[in-house]
Amino acid sequence: MDPLSIAGSLAGLTSLGINVTLSLIKFFTSYVQQDFELRTICSNLDDLLDVFRILSSTLHSRAFQEDEVDLIKNLEKWMQKAVKLIQQLEDKCQKFQKPPSNSIATKAKIHANRLTFYFQKDGLLMLDKNIAEARNTLSLALDLMNARDHQKMRHEIEETKALVDLARVEQTFSGLYAWLKAPDITIEHNAACAKKHPGTGLWFMNSPRFLSWLTEESSVILLHGFAGSGKSVLCSTAIQFLFRRSSVSPRIGIAFFYFTFRDKDKQDEIAMLRALLLQLSTQLENDHKHLRQLKKTYEPGTPPLPVLLQYLRLLCEEFCEVYIVIDALDESPRDGPRQRVLDVIETIRDWKIQRLHILTTSRNEPDIMSSLEVPANQQVAMADIGLDHDISKYVESRLDTDRRLRKWHANRDLIAGDGM
Repeated sequence: MDPLSIAGSLAGLTSLGINVTLSLIKFFTSYVQQDFELRTICSNLDDLLDVFRILSSTLHSRAFQEDEVDLIKNLEKWMQKAVKLIQQLEDKCQKFQKPPSNSIATKAKIHANRLTFYFQKDGLLMLDKNIAEARNTLSLALDLMNARDHQKMRHEIEETKALVDLARVEQTFSGLYAWLKAPDITIEHNAACAKKHPGTGLWFMNSPRFLSWLTEESSVILLHGFAGSGKSVLCSTAIQFLFRRSSVSPRIGIAFFYFTFRDKDKQDEIAMLRALLLQLSTQLENDHKHLRQLKKTYEPGTPPLPVLLQYLRLLCEEFCEVYIVIDALDESPRDGPRQRVLDVIETIRDWKIQRLHILTTSRNEPDIMSSLEVPANQQVAMADIGLDHDISKYVESRLDTDRRLRKWHANRDLIAGDGM
């Protein structure tokens, strides 16, 4: 497989995607003054165009290796899917051409209303979903390339840590951090990132369940498995993915919390809510307007649970999409605050906010499973073939780099091939 022809093929797909997206933006921009929904579609197309351009730039600077056949096939598959989605939208739009420039304003408005009616009738929400799916598909293509490079993976970890650390500094200087007493969520997150082995976890990021979770309304995933199966590491991988996604679509809010046996200040529902509030507030460009009002109302005390929930809901509604990731529910003590934690999560789910997406992890414990009542099709078990792949990748790396295991190197493929 000729690397030059490969690069040319992929570059051709991105060029086609950029051109089609530009034509769609031009088409919808013609009508944005007449209809709010069309303005939203146009804005989402702008985000999609940004991802296409980033992908184009990445492909231009990347040299493919001979052992990357599978990577190339996946790239072609995902990019073809994204281009096909927007080409279908372009075909539909060609049925509606803007009236000639000498048409009166009323005629233009009638045409825009006709266009909107057609798309509403045919499924305006489906258009948004198709655009979002195309954007997520391209983001996946970027992740596939980045995951092949150890140095890039390390940079991704460092970038995520820097982003979270920056948020923590901002919180400290605002005075809100000290008042709200939100626990430091960077400790467990950075520890989980440090344990991640390059190239692992992609089975989950690429899975239909995760990709659907990114875009489905009010979506939920419960990731469960035995102790030590890598749930927290996989959780940190999902958080990194979301931060990368938000870099090309800044209207995304991301908040996370790690429960832990090791710190009693990170085991109850109040600590979780305070951490989530502070993270989302930091990501809004409004100088912590909501939290400042909260502080003004309750200082020197702190707000009760119902008020914390009220303000969390308020913050969630400020974003186009919000992703909340909660790790290790089982590390909230069963005989202590665990049931209250579960009740809070159920309350948040009961809001039915379409743009809110929740991912939780836990051991498979009866009280947690029965309380959350997450449908089977929204659960992911760590006893998955993807976990075997992660184990295999880790074993391969250790056999390649650990001098104490040199005697086993001749049997490397046999030992690591089936994920132990």
